[in-house]
Amino acid sequence: MPEAVADYSKFKFGRFAKSIAFRAFDAVIWCFVLIGLLWTVGAIYFLPVGPNWITVSLVVVFVATLIVAGYYCGSRNVFRAIIAAAVVAVYFATLQILPSNERNWDPDHARVAQIEIEDGQVEIRNFRNNFYRSELDYDARYQTKRFDLSRVESVWLVVQRFAEFEGLAHVFLSFGLSPDPTSTPSSPEYFSLSVEIRREVGETYDPIRGLFRCYELTHVIGDERDLIGVRTVFRPLDRVFLYRFNSTPRQAQELLKRFGERISKLDEQPEFYHSLLNNCANGITRQAYRLTPEPINWLDSRVVFPGYSADLAFEKGLIGQRKKGQSFSDFEAESQIDAKARSAGITDSFSHDIRN
Repeated sequence: MPEAVADYSKFKFGRFAKSIAFRAFDAVIWCFVLIGLLWTVGAIYFLPVGPNWITVSLVVVFVATLIVAGYYCGSRNVFRAIIAAAVVAVYFATLQILPSNERNWDPDHARVAQIEIEDGQVEIRNFRNNFYRSELDYDARYQTKRFDLSRVESVWLVVQRFAEFEGLAHVFLSFGLSPDPTSTPSSPEYFSLSVEIRREVGETYDPIRGLFRCYELTHVIGDERDLIGVRTVFRPLDRVFLYRFNSTPRQAQELLKRFGERISKLDEQPEFYHSLLNNCANGITRQAYRLTPEPINWLDSRVVFPGYSADLAFEKGLIGQRKKGQSFSDFEAESQIDAKARSAGITDSFSHDIRN
């Protein structure tokens, strides 16, 4: 009799364990369904089909249809299948929205930078050098910049945090050039390369919109007084950090060549920006991964949330002196430049001032 009781207890425990496992699995399924549903609602809302009231109406119709279907279908599995089918249908519908290089672009993005490297000579067309009176009051200026590839000797990571949540940030690169031997006097030069959304007239960046094929991807190349200056001097709440990569001149030159190839490809095959999968940090990671012997996980949260990208670069040995006992917090504090920039202003010596 005691053995029978023991067997029955094991049976009850087995049923209980299976029940818990089933409920957990069911909860996971519902989580995926909810994520898919939220994405679908967002995708419908941001469809480029006209005035806002049209997409709002489409969202209302979509949600109302699902509610009615859920009420009458009588089976949660069938209901989940209906939602899955709706998600797939909307996804394939969004694939019909194609990126383009022909839109009514904001003056900041009216021209796309081009890099041509031939016989050791670099030519950057549409090199941006805006003159700013304030953040929104400026003259858009472009020029052509030429230099020897052998002068590229350093790469710097710039992190601009613009929100209370430190994970939200914009990151981009600066390249350092050795003094031009043909000029007297001569000093090091610097220019920035930024992976950004290509804004149309009246558009502003929204990380939620960036999930739904709303922005094209572009690369802006320009003077540091432009790309770093406006983010420091004219944005008093932003925190900006400048980190030098532990790279050789040859690696810096190879990185610039890789970006040149990437920019040329985008000129022929435009792409959409994506806030998580094709953002500023992803764009740098895809080109800079050869600078570290360790592989970089593109889905690492410190890549998905660019504000933490410097922490990842420090861990991988790309910046700082972690192996010599330096802490990231100390290195980060030393690398903050926004106060220096605001104090010095946008002058001819701007690049020197922020590195002093």
